[in-house]
Amino acid sequence: MTNITISVDDSVYQRARRKAAAEDTSISLVVQQFLAQWAGTDDLVALQGWLERLFADADSRDRHKSGSAGPFSREELYAERLDRFR
Repeated sequence: MTNITISVDDSVYQRARRKAAAEDTSISLVVQQFLAQWAGTDDLVALQGWLERLFADADSRDRHKSGSAGPFSREELYAERLDRFR
């Protein structure tokens, strides 16, 4: 692991320290998590897993909701277009 040095305003540091203590974490861990999220991932397997969980969550929440988009049959998807040419 690499150590980095950053400069922040004293008041920001004090607020961050208090918030980290209240959340039972450290500023170092908060910065590490932020940088990992901000920099993204090169791990395609992890990215694929994240996308699969995202889509599964969306499916489970929205599938039966009024106005949900899908699943549709091929005929339903093209019905509007076919009507234009009749």
